[in-house]
Amino acid sequence: MIYLSMLMALQNEHFFWQAMDACGPSLGAEIFAFAYDETDIRKTRSALRRLKDHPLTFHGPMRGTELTSAAGTRALADTLDAFRRALALAQEAGAGTMVVHTHERHIQPHEKSALMRQCEENILALAQIAQPCGVTLCIENVSLPHKGAALFDEAEYIALIRRLAPCRALIDVGHACLTGWSLSTLLHQLGGRISGYHLHNNDGQNDLHAWINCGTMNMNSVLSEIYKYDDNPALVLEYDNARGHGLDELLTDIGQIRRSQPKGESTSR
Repeated sequence: MIYLSMLMALQNEHFFWQAMDACGPSLGAEIFAFAYDETDIRKTRSALRRLKDHPLTFHGPMRGTELTSAAGTRALADTLDAFRRALALAQEAGAGTMVVHTHERHIQPHEKSALMRQCEENILALAQIAQPCGVTLCIENVSLPHKGAALFDEAEYIALIRRLAPCRALIDVGHACLTGWSLSTLLHQLGGRISGYHLHNNDGQNDLHAWINCGTMNMNSVLSEIYKYDDNPALVLEYDNARGHGLDELLTDIGQIRRSQPKGESTSR
């Protein structure tokens, strides 16, 4: 199944709805809001009414959240409250998955070990909150160069996902490119623990969230690698915006992804 992230709608709402209307229920949506505060929830509920016939997945809150926060702190309480709001909305919408970032902050090397342990503890606590909502947490690879030291490097991320029994992985291929992680290794090691993939391209140095054919990665090769290990992946186009692009180009990208699927395999998840 192919999804279009609502990240694009934050920059160009009209374009996002053009795409959803043009594709109909064959295109899903990844619901995206930064904080899931009162304003976000009002806007998201309105969007959900328009998306009632589309498959849905959710991206968790980012603004004002930090899953490396120490137990008992206001920062962690605020983080869990933001996720409670998002999870309640996901349950209301009938969505079964939510993407989670391990961290938003800049990591200093000397902090790494302690923050890794704290993050894992907090994710497990969050998974307990998500379970009654019928939502599985999907942990994204977000240890990007601009965030300082990698909170979880490639091997540590794989080990983390294996330890987090209630959770699954969300592989962002653009992030994997920037950090030099091996997509093949991630796929081989995590296998059925992967919930889906964020697709976007970049220049090899910056997290641009560019369109799939606008960057250093050969997306046909990326998709071919994914299909070796996953014959029915959830593929999310996580484009930042539509500046300089048109609807025809987006439909072409969607068609390229669909054509990359091995013949005889299902196109729905």
